[in-house]
Amino acid sequence: MIDPYPGAVTEPSGPTPADPTETTAPTPPRLKIGIVLPPPGDDPRAWLADGATFEAAGADALSVDCGTELDPVPLAAALAAVTYRTTLLVRIAEPVPDRTQQTLALLGRTRLTLVTDDVDSGEWLAVPAPEDRDAWRATLTDAIERGFGGVLVPADPRMVDLLRNPDEPGDRRDLLLAQG
Repeated sequence: MIDPYPGAVTEPSGPTPADPTETTAPTPPRLKIGIVLPPPGDDPRAWLADGATFEAAGADALSVDCGTELDPVPLAAALAAVTYRTTLLVRIAEPVPDRTQQTLALLGRTRLTLVTDDVDSGEWLAVPAPEDRDAWRATLTDAIERGFGGVLVPADPRMVDLLRNPDEPGDRRDLLLAQG
């Protein structure tokens, strides 16, 4: 066989053996991030788009209080239809019939939970929207140290960037538009 690259140094293919003297720090527990969507208001389509945006940014859950003006069941079904991965926690005033629950379970692929009271406070910590990246890191560290499984944060445009780029510095030159 002829060597097509005589004298070339090649790297071994495949995984390299781990250095037994190298130690890795334990991975910190991953905290779930839930976004609390406000009631839909006058434009439920924009509200649904916001829910899909937060999901695409990486939110683990969407917590929804539909308010008293609109029926929460069709809104929950619509939110389940425009999302595919997040857990949906939908607050309702009173229990719904089993048939409705089964329909929502099918639409939400078991991601949708109807709650008639507060979300389990042992798992989720309600926190305010952070002012900046440092405040966000401090909030997450505090929640982990207190033993919570996740945080519920009010919907805020800054959360989209924090979810998409959790470790990025504040100077986001990639968001600047080129001017020609």
